[in-house]
Amino acid sequence: MSSAADLAPQSKTGSGAGVLPMLWLLPVAIVCAWWVNDLRYQWASLVEYHFGWIVVMLVGYLVWERWPTRPLQDEPASFGPNLLMAAAGSVCVATGELYRIGIARTPSSSMALSIGCALFVAALVRGVHGQRTLRHFLFPLLFFFIAVPIPKILWNPIVLGLQTFVAILNVEALGLLGIPAERHAHVIQLPNATVGVDEACSGVRSLQSSIMVALFIGDLTLRRTGWKVFFALGGIALAIAGNLARSLYLSTTAYRHGTEALKAIHDTAGWSVLAFTACGLVLLAMLVGRLEALTPPRTGQP
Repeated sequence: MSSAADLAPQSKTGSGAGVLPMLWLLPVAIVCAWWVNDLRYQWASLVEYHFGWIVVMLVGYLVWERWPTRPLQDEPASFGPNLLMAAAGSVCVATGELYRIGIARTPSSSMALSIGCALFVAALVRGVHGQRTLRHFLFPLLFFFIAVPIPKILWNPIVLGLQTFVAILNVEALGLLGIPAERHAHVIQLPNATVGVDEACSGVRSLQSSIMVALFIGDLTLRRTGWKVFFALGGIALAIAGNLARSLYLSTTAYRHGTEALKAIHDTAGWSVLAFTACGLVLLAMLVGRLEALTPPRTGQP
């Protein structure tokens, strides 16, 4: 016969015990909703970040995919690091909100708020379920920063660097093809036309898309960090190569047919780069997956 003492532990494992451990998801959901609500204005106004809602869906899938394999045993977590993360998050959120209210909603204010929200989420997860659970969900948390606009103090040098890089290599390639060309800043001077390498032609958008897709596919299909990094670098190389080919094609078309011919092929060339990058990433994923399968794991690794 079962005594009352034997039945007591069973009553604790009822529906109430199953609900209470999940209550920590409520503050996480509130912080994430606030985070997305701030970023949606940036996604609507900045052409380079129109893909923001796609990142939200991808992050949701990454969390859902990791959920069944999350650590089931709670770990004791020291209170100090959680308090430090929460305090740092409060400073970042306050800075971003004060800047937004006092000046304007800018990429810098959204970046500060995003860092603060990420620290809050990390502190909540670590405080409730420990360091192992935080590590388990760390990639989706960091992956979301792909949709966070980069502050202009960092964005402008990146774009200018890409514009200069594309213009220099374009001029060198044209010279190898026997087409005389000179570079003036971000403008390529041809004998009969000029081709400008503006922000859209710098390849930054295709680079963003390639990084997003490479990180997402790499996380789902590859197991080792080294191969994931290699695949991400390969995706960046594909985006740069595709944009250079596009820029060279536009320059040679302008040389042979004049600048008026660029209007008819400009958009088609852009979509061609997107198709090239997408197909290249699929093939690269298959290749890297096979290489990883053929490489014996290190001692102590699965």
